[in-house]
Amino acid sequence: MRKLCHVLKTSHDRLTEAVYWLGILCLFCILAMFCYEIIARYFFRSPSRWIADYTGYALLLSTFFLAPRIARFHGHIQVSFVQEALRGRAKTVLGAVLFLMAAGACAWAGWYAVEEAMRQHARNIQTMAVMPIPKWWMSAAIAYGFWNSMLYFLRHSVTELRTSPDAATA
Repeated sequence: MRKLCHVLKTSHDRLTEAVYWLGILCLFCILAMFCYEIIARYFFRSPSRWIADYTGYALLLSTFFLAPRIARFHGHIQVSFVQEALRGRAKTVLGAVLFLMAAGACAWAGWYAVEEAMRQHARNIQTMAVMPIPKWWMSAAIAYGFWNSMLYFLRHSVTELRTSPDAATA
């Protein structure tokens, strides 16, 4: 069982890392598209019609491709003064509960994104843009970001309980 858990965690981390680099690539593409737009607009007097649309898509992708890695390394925002005031088991339980609440919020938002992606796919809904694309692609990226982050919050909750000072005596 431990070996299976290790393989699953390693696979999860590798997927997150690979998609993280796709998110970084999206940010680089935003930079490249803006540079292209500035050069085309001001030097060649030929502004593009598609840059604004595609930078928006790349920004959405980068946000939800980078979010799970942020959750993995505890880079998310925490208001921790209450938890830091507690000691022992109470601190551990509160930390685990907060991670479970974050996982629940991510699960709900991810499920909503999946339902929306399925609706958009079934109805063949496109973006309202100069160069439209299927909207379900974006909703699927949102679902990936939320559900993958949810898995990290669940992992953090379990780790919180396992590494507590009282866990060794329980």
